[in-house]
Amino acid sequence: MMLLLFAGGELYYRYVYDTTDSLSYTKVSQRWFQRYFVYNPSGFRDNVEYRRLRQPGVRRITFVGDSFTVGHGIRSVDDRFANLIRAAHPEWEIHVVGHIGLDTGAELALMQKSLKEGYQIDEVVLVYCLNDVADVLPQWNKDLKRIFADENQGGWLRQHSYFIDTLYHHYKAAHDPAMQHYFDFVRSGYSGPVWELQQKRLMEFRDIVRTNGGRLLVVTFPFLNALGPKYPYRSIHEKLDQFWKKLGVPNLDLLPIYANLPPAKLTVNPYDAHPNEYAHALAAKAIGKFLVTQLSNSPLSALVSSNTVSSPPR
Repeated sequence: MMLLLFAGGELYYRYVYDTTDSLSYTKVSQRWFQRYFVYNPSGFRDNVEYRRLRQPGVRRITFVGDSFTVGHGIRSVDDRFANLIRAAHPEWEIHVVGHIGLDTGAELALMQKSLKEGYQIDEVVLVYCLNDVADVLPQWNKDLKRIFADENQGGWLRQHSYFIDTLYHHYKAAHDPAMQHYFDFVRSGYSGPVWELQQKRLMEFRDIVRTNGGRLLVVTFPFLNALGPKYPYRSIHEKLDQFWKKLGVPNLDLLPIYANLPPAKLTVNPYDAHPNEYAHALAAKAIGKFLVTQLSNSPLSALVSSNTVSSPPR
């Protein structure tokens, strides 16, 4: 019976079960990425090529972000919010400049690198997730290294069995203190010296965009897995909204869009808290309206010659 159970589980997780987990550390999730993530020549997940130089008279909207922006857990890139907006507004040039796992520091570095290489910007939309502050939380960085270091320390059976590997990681996700309290841990990043540092980095992001002829907009995602009447991170949303207003940066907070919906309807699966196709569709509709309003109030910025692209301030 045990052998039959193991064989059935192995066949199911190796050949049928096909989804992701939040950290993408199971064999099933890693295989999923190999199947569904296709990159364009610019090195970003998309099914169109990106021009480095802007086209005269065409609005360019560059989404900068992490796994929420890239579409972690979304099989078809056409179901991602940025691509849905592109389909609804073919008059706009939509780019997704982002990668899995980026925090504010890495997003800032990616923006700097792109601009130094002559990438021209118009409207830049920073897709902000509440955990974008995590890279300046030392304890979480230590915990993350420990979690991934464990991948190479498992026995032969876990290294070769999809079934055992999946069961192990599901158990670990339910019992590892760092993973259990991750979202509460992130909340500590919005007070004291860490929050002061995060504000400086976000101001630097705005200034780099402005210096290079663009305008910054922000879209803020909530923690979808924590939604409910007592959503515990509402104060962070309010703090961020006040911060962006102070900087004069338009911010679309998606919390009201999702607030009355159950997490199970919005997330990829119980082990992956990223937005699913339905959540992306809701985001696309809200962000599309937001962009229409913002673009109507913003004249098309002048094109910058490839020979005169400003280097970001150090």
